[in-house]
Amino acid sequence: MSLEGQLKYLQKNQNLFVYVYEWIDNLSYTRKCQVNVYGSSLNIINDKLIDAGWNGDGEISEIWIPPFVIGSILNEELEDGYNLINNWKCGYILWHVKQKSDGLSFIGSLKKLNIPDYAL
Repeated sequence: MSLEGQLKYLQKNQNLFVYVYEWIDNLSYTRKCQVNVYGSSLNIINDKLIDAGWNGDGEISEIWIPPFVIGSILNEELEDGYNLINNWKCGYILWHVKQKSDGLSFIGSLKKLNIPDYAL
């Protein structure tokens, strides 16, 4: 799903699954969210991360998941056919913020992931 598609989905559903992790220190694979691209969607992401316990410090960034990994981390079955290719050919974006005060990382996803909710 393209970033634009994900942001439209977020605007429509107003839901984000949030996962909390410690010790995500190598952030070289993340990219800062561009406010001009995100618009009000960035506020939704921000609010959902705060609802999950983030104290609001740190900068929200993107983590791109390549198409060949998506099927192994999504909690739902991927449907075959055109929708599979159309929806996931661009990969998948997760949103990440590392809390400055204690180093916790909060990861937001539009879809439920097949990963633990909290991990060290």
